[in-house]
Amino acid sequence: MDDSLYDEFGNYIGPELADSDSDYSDAAASPSPSASRSPSPSARSPSGSPSRPVALMDVDDDGDADPSQQAVVLAEDKKYYPTAEEVYGPGVEALVMDEDEQPLEMPIVVPPRVVKFEVGTRAGATSTYASTDFLLGLAGNPALVRNVALVGHLQHGKTVFMDMLVEQTHEVDTFDSEGERHVRFTDTRVDEQERQVSIKAVPMSLVLEGGNGKSYLCNIMDTPGHVNFSDEMTAALRLADGAVLVVDAAEGVMVMYRFYCFISVCLL
Repeated sequence: MDDSLYDEFGNYIGPELADSDSDYSDAAASPSPSASRSPSPSARSPSGSPSRPVALMDVDDDGDADPSQQAVVLAEDKKYYPTAEEVYGPGVEALVMDEDEQPLEMPIVVPPRVVKFEVGTRAGATSTYASTDFLLGLAGNPALVRNVALVGHLQHGKTVFMDMLVEQTHEVDTFDSEGERHVRFTDTRVDEQERQVSIKAVPMSLVLEGGNGKSYLCNIMDTPGHVNFSDEMTAALRLADGAVLVVDAAEGVMVMYRFYCFISVCLL
């Protein structure tokens, strides 16, 4: 490549090429579409001489236009697609299925289901023989407060014994005649009532009389008897001043009683 034919920026500065001359002559010989058109009468001056060229455009004849086509149509009234009757004919039944068939009343994200664990309280339906002020007065005197834990094997009657104490101190019948079973006041969970097994240790404050007729505030804790929930029993023994060991007369002393006695000796 001859460097003298190009400048420092790479532009061609040499003699004109033959191809460029022929292209230019061909372009000059072919008339443009706009030049071939004859000027319109409106583009001529009154003297007959042509005036400045004007842009050619198609103008609709307003006299023949349909007035309905020139009316202003709102966005919500516009028709973008033909109807099913226009497409398939008047004798065809067309069923349109919506993509989202979920009703508006149903939320897209369903809220979490509220699970009820606790049974409704029964305090409103019962009344104690001792007044609330008397119970609070006993609670203010630590010498008259006793913390007791009920321990025993599974299904040996700890919860039923608590129902008997509640019936003794409250004006309520703890036996459900319709269900032919005890109410089980300390089984406050739904699964405990369904399975008839205590899972959590539940305390109750009861005013009980001693052998000399003196009243004491007894915080009695009903503990589970199943071995899988022995931690609830251990925690109750840590808080208790003493323990009541419940034994079923029919089954007698079970193997777990050794564990209960060992824990009681260690903690009490």
